[in-house]
Amino acid sequence: MARKTPQTRVVARTMAALSLAAAAVCATPAGAETELVGGGFLIVKYDSCSDYGWTGTHQVLARMAPQGAPGNPRNETQIALLLATGTIAFRYDSVRSYRYTQTIDTATYVWNGPWTPDAPTMNFYYDLYGEIPGPSDVALDELILHFNNFNEHPGCQVDAYLSLRRN
Repeated sequence: MARKTPQTRVVARTMAALSLAAAAVCATPAGAETELVGGGFLIVKYDSCSDYGWTGTHQVLARMAPQGAPGNPRNETQIALLLATGTIAFRYDSVRSYRYTQTIDTATYVWNGPWTPDAPTMNFYYDLYGEIPGPSDVALDELILHFNNFNEHPGCQVDAYLSLRRN
């Protein structure tokens, strides 16, 4: 068996410390993003979605990764609406303006299985009396979104009232 000298002990400790540091770096998520989480409710407007089975008020959980926030893309906001029976997730390049129709670039709807339309028709605008998400927000107390063609249903109008906090 080799004799341990003070130099070999220092080398062994240094190697152990480097191994731990490397393991910690590897365990860190590569694309850490800034995320806000919370919830609220959806209200179907004017009974416009009853033909598709959507009526009344629906409780919803929500996740948002606002564009430009640390770790997030600068030109893409991501939102996921988690309902009791399914999920709607979409991405868009936010135009920080009230009453401007936000075009959804990609959307995935998960009810009995995932479905991603080639060209989503669902869109929305920010309510004049609500907040518009920004890259430095820690909380959004009143994020109000007015959806058209909700869940890709023509003419279906739904309002989302959400409160979110940074995770």
